[in-house]
Amino acid sequence: MARLLDQVLEGAYDNHVLPFLWMKGEDCTTITDYLEHIAAADIHEVCLESRPHPDFCGEGWWADVAFVIEECKRLGLKIWLLDDAHFPTGYANGLIRDRHPERRKVVLGHRMIDVAGPVSRMSIALGNTLDPSEEFVGAVAIREGEPVELPMELVAGDGAGEAVGGESVDAVYFGTPQVGGVPDRLIFDAPEGTTRVCLIYTTRKSGFRDEYINMVDKVSCDTLIEAVYEPHYEHFADEFGRTIKGFFTDEPGFMNEKGAVDDASRADSIIGKAGQLLPWSVELERRLRERWGERFLSNLTWIWTRDAAGARARHDYMDVATALYRECFDENIGNWCRAHGVEHIGHVIEDKDSHARLGVGAGHYFRAVAGQDMAGVDIVINQLVPGIDRGLYSYGRGQWDMEFFTYALAKLGSSAAHLDPKKGGRCMAEVFGAFGWHEGLREMTWIANHMLVRGVNYFVPHAFSMAPFPDPDCPPHFYAHGEDPQYRHFGILMRYLNRMGTLLSGGEAHPVAAVLYHADAEWAGEAMPIQEPARVLAQAQIDFDFVPEDAFASDGGYTVELYPEERSFAVNGQRYRCLVLPRAAFAGAGTVAFARRAADAGIPVFAVDSLPHAAYDGVGSEAAGFAELGREALAGVRAVPLEGLAGAVAEAGITELAVAGVEPWLRACRYTHGTGDATEELWMFVNEHPHRGVRTRVAVRGAAGAFEPLVGVRHDVLNGGSSTCTGALELAPGEACLVAVTPAGKSGEGCCTGAATAVRTDALKVTGSWHVSYASARAYPTFDEEVELPMLTDLSGELFPGKSGTFRYRTTLTVDEARSEAVLELGEVYETAEVWFDGRSLGVRIAPPYRFEAGELAPGEHELVVEVTNTLDHAVRDMFSLTVPSEPSGLLGPVRLIG
Repeated sequence: MARLLDQVLEGAYDNHVLPFLWMKGEDCTTITDYLEHIAAADIHEVCLESRPHPDFCGEGWWADVAFVIEECKRLGLKIWLLDDAHFPTGYANGLIRDRHPERRKVVLGHRMIDVAGPVSRMSIALGNTLDPSEEFVGAVAIREGEPVELPMELVAGDGAGEAVGGESVDAVYFGTPQVGGVPDRLIFDAPEGTTRVCLIYTTRKSGFRDEYINMVDKVSCDTLIEAVYEPHYEHFADEFGRTIKGFFTDEPGFMNEKGAVDDASRADSIIGKAGQLLPWSVELERRLRERWGERFLSNLTWIWTRDAAGARARHDYMDVATALYRECFDENIGNWCRAHGVEHIGHVIEDKDSHARLGVGAGHYFRAVAGQDMAGVDIVINQLVPGIDRGLYSYGRGQWDMEFFTYALAKLGSSAAHLDPKKGGRCMAEVFGAFGWHEGLREMTWIANHMLVRGVNYFVPHAFSMAPFPDPDCPPHFYAHGEDPQYRHFGILMRYLNRMGTLLSGGEAHPVAAVLYHADAEWAGEAMPIQEPARVLAQAQIDFDFVPEDAFASDGGYTVELYPEERSFAVNGQRYRCLVLPRAAFAGAGTVAFARRAADAGIPVFAVDSLPHAAYDGVGSEAAGFAELGREALAGVRAVPLEGLAGAVAEAGITELAVAGVEPWLRACRYTHGTGDATEELWMFVNEHPHRGVRTRVAVRGAAGAFEPLVGVRHDVLNGGSSTCTGALELAPGEACLVAVTPAGKSGEGCCTGAATAVRTDALKVTGSWHVSYASARAYPTFDEEVELPMLTDLSGELFPGKSGTFRYRTTLTVDEARSEAVLELGEVYETAEVWFDGRSLGVRIAPPYRFEAGELAPGEHELVVEVTNTLDHAVRDMFSLTVPSEPSGLLGPVRLIG
């Protein structure tokens, strides 16, 4: 049987691309036009999104979807459906607002009332004249920062201010009062000094998306199924699991507040934030009461502080809230989908560390996507910028933490894909959206390689918009009614994503390190974000996964196995060679116990910068809010400085790849198919720097444990061609390659074709004048009159200002002697290039290196034609490009003939 790689290169591969097609009530002719152009680009699935549709889940929507289904059948396309009237998911098509206001979000709040004592019969009025939805939960007296017992009398009224009865209560623990009537006021004697009374209440007025479902209440979450999922099944049940593959959930979250950002551009909706309204439900309260017993109210006071004494309370609250999010929303949706023959995919908001926080976030990435059949992430609004991997990057409306997007985002998704058996290693990324018209195929290719080498193997390109051009809604838009000049080459990138997605699916990834996901630790106290150790490992070509603390908890739902003889462990079957604990003040008792067991078994365990000093749960944590950890608790765990982490992992003798020198922009991953003698081993390498090349040697660990040169066949999956690899690795700026490892005892020679086979190294520089003409996207291939260009320069200056389209360059060059394996290098190109040599097509390049095989050349004069297509930002402005400089246009060179 042919190897998978051979099958893929010969054209047998699966679909791994499902772009958004925005539906706004367009006519059938337009819809057909777009679907035909989508199918022609080697795309075989499409995700329909109401953006918004004027009659979503109404007769107009059903008619449009029915038409799309029939057209997709004709074209061989499958369909996914975005699951709400508009993003973010949770609006439930207005059903909460219009039919079920009783299912609106409930949030928990508090007010602080300071009392100077001593004073008798102090009275605090309950209720809120500005918010009739407010309901009293309880009150806690606080002195010197600690909850104290203070007898209080709760007086109930009739709702109009008239007292109807009262009772004495223990103000440290009581809930909804049992006295008749409406809670009206509290009466108590304040002792000497200052007493602070924390008044705790619920409300349905969060001030942010109050019409959205409550993610910690199953009945409320069922509203989304009632509003969107079930009506689609009622109309198209026969297509479920056939033409319709599933539903896409887009950016759901707790939505308890909008939140802001701190100086590090991280979301401030962290548990412990003073004044934050927190997600709440009857079930959440029940579970907390069950955990805390008589400490229920006093523990609640800690969830609005970051004091160490509240570590356990904060973690308990978030543990329950995120577990309910998983159960009520994501697993609920996923179970419904699988029961109806389709799949559930999508992503939450990950940016600004929201993946581990409240507000627009879902609190815990792994729990938030636990019900999905694929893991998912998204990259939008210039969150990836080639060459900028650290610091804060301005995107016009704020700043992005580039370290997170570069080193953590994609790995969050692929880690969940590796750890959750239902996902089967599948991870989806929504890509390319809202970057602006400056984003062309070159940057898209860079983003694609960034995702692929980190384990992402499915892609949702954002987006095809059928609105009139130019649509200001989050460009770029593909095809764009024929106005996108690069679209004729878009299928090259889609074919590449399908091929690489197939090659990096269905097999086994080989991460070396398990990096502890920081959410649980951050809920409890100070914690290093995962992107920091991720950067250090990635820059040293050490692959890793993020692993949640749930994996090591007794009731976390994961299976963990130790393999002392191999110095490794497995989480749900995924193997790792070491455990990395990012710096944190607190750790889970389960994690501490596992780290000690692993270290005792000879498996390297590294604590970045320092060991945690306490556990946020376990024995002894209830009274003080945490349990101190002695050094013996983590005996064998080695503390290493952040910048020394990669060196420590390498010194442990567990890495799989060795690179000569320091190559911080080189990324690598290993992926295998099959076992034993039938193993097909692939290495992907990417140079992520946009301007500097990589020239090094790579070695892999052999069966005897020593490093040996990487021997195999190097493949250019994007452009075609292969060459022998014997350990030397050279990559142009932004270039990626795939190396198929040659089994021991076999030679990789004889498989070599392509540019790397050129035996001559002398270069003929193509100098002199060029004749240049221009064609817009709609006019192509009809060009304007030629103008003479004495030397190569940026065409967006004086010659063709404000022009977006294709520039045709024509020149002649003289070859002094025959050349058998000539290679044409164009140098700098902005940004796609198609080349003809003496009328013979040499192909298309959508990204660097702009290198073309010219083959045999006879002595004499030859005609060279190069068509270069730039990006639409040169002609169309948009808000997303406000902080992004426009690149030059055209062919800048130097153009050389080598070999």
